[in-house]
Amino acid sequence: MHHSARIIPVQLLIALSTVATAQNLVPNPSFESITSCPTFASMLDHAAPWTNPTLGTPELFHACAPSGDYAGVPANSSGGYQWPRTGDGFAGIFVYRTENPQMREYIMAPLLEPLEAGVCYTFRMFVNAANDHELVCDGVGARFTVGPISAASGTVLPMEPHIDHPMGVLINDTLNWTEVSGSYVASGGEDHVVIGNFRTDAQTTAAMFNPGVWYTQTAYLLVDDVSLVRSELPDLDLGADTLLCDGASLLLDATVPGATSTTWSDGITDAIRTVSAIGTYEVTVSVGACSASDAITIDASPLPMIELGPDLAFCRGLEGTLSARVQHADEFLWEDGSTRLERALREPGVYRARAFNVCGSTTDSVMVELEDCPESIYVPNAFTPNGDTFNDGFAPVFDTRIWQVDFRIHDRWGRIIHESPEGDAWSALNVPNGVYLVDLHALSRTLPIQEHRSRGHVVVVR
Repeated sequence: MHHSARIIPVQLLIALSTVATAQNLVPNPSFESITSCPTFASMLDHAAPWTNPTLGTPELFHACAPSGDYAGVPANSSGGYQWPRTGDGFAGIFVYRTENPQMREYIMAPLLEPLEAGVCYTFRMFVNAANDHELVCDGVGARFTVGPISAASGTVLPMEPHIDHPMGVLINDTLNWTEVSGSYVASGGEDHVVIGNFRTDAQTTAAMFNPGVWYTQTAYLLVDDVSLVRSELPDLDLGADTLLCDGASLLLDATVPGATSTTWSDGITDAIRTVSAIGTYEVTVSVGACSASDAITIDASPLPMIELGPDLAFCRGLEGTLSARVQHADEFLWEDGSTRLERALREPGVYRARAFNVCGSTTDSVMVELEDCPESIYVPNAFTPNGDTFNDGFAPVFDTRIWQVDFRIHDRWGRIIHESPEGDAWSALNVPNGVYLVDLHALSRTLPIQEHRSRGHVVVVR
């Protein structure tokens, strides 16, 4: 995987406290532990378990050798001079040679444990352009393998690196150490790391940097502080699912330090965005090969609705009921502190109620007046159900605010031919003209409750 800029994902992927405690799966990462002091070329194996997987001759430089010796630190006999980034040692490899086409050197070490499939790991190493070599180039990287590799040549290994320094970016700092790093999602079972330039000469960019030094037509890198750690992205948290009030908006922030890409489910690529529409917003943030996702569902919450109805009047002596119709409310309150939707009406005046939710409150009021109402019940004595829409039905006449009425109609033999429990009209369908008995029963709606019974006659005339 190629990166487009100098890469520092370890610092970005993992909090500093995690970096300090995460297990480095690379053994002897800074080439400190040695079996014996190196005295000449191709003694990398003195920094076990590091080995040479090809016919190249990678070096081990260590402060145990006197400064100025072939493998000395900080100076060696060919004019190279470099202090280790940490500790006392570092390795050295040829990464490009014009007089020996495709020549490469690699170093390899077993990992402390195999990599887990699907897990993201962060790799980091530091390299330095040796100042006793004329050329510098852009090629160096790392590959993770299942089992050790072995090649019976000293040329480019025919495999792609999993971590690679950016193409075209020359590693030309001979004083400081340049970080090469990246992330890798394991296939599973990888248990070795191999470091070197995996690009062919045609793929490698090189340039003259130190003309006239000891080694001509060659680019050489020193390697120190190699690490591979299980990495975790910083928390990506869009927050809990939420409600938006009418006209409101919400700021969603998916910022992750060092992110290489941010993609929302609706195609937006900005890390920070403002939304006002309802729906589910999912985002995936990648840092190299590692990624994290989160989602948030946004719903709308309108202001509460309350309706008490039109102003009204009720009869003196009655007890009426006022009902509130409420929607989208979490709380409801009358002006007297009552929280029930129905309220008894006993006095005239202005009745107010308020509904509340997270977006605010809404108030409504109704004017209630008293009036004198007729108290009698009138029973017509004749009607003409002939279909002319005039006087076609029979029903007692009464004020529904005062009386609850039901009645029965009997024929001349006493049989019930119609019942009206709500006082609704009788249409006299399919009955002959004649005189019929009306048996009426009424209960008052006033307090105290009164009962009224009466009998009379009605004449059906067509």
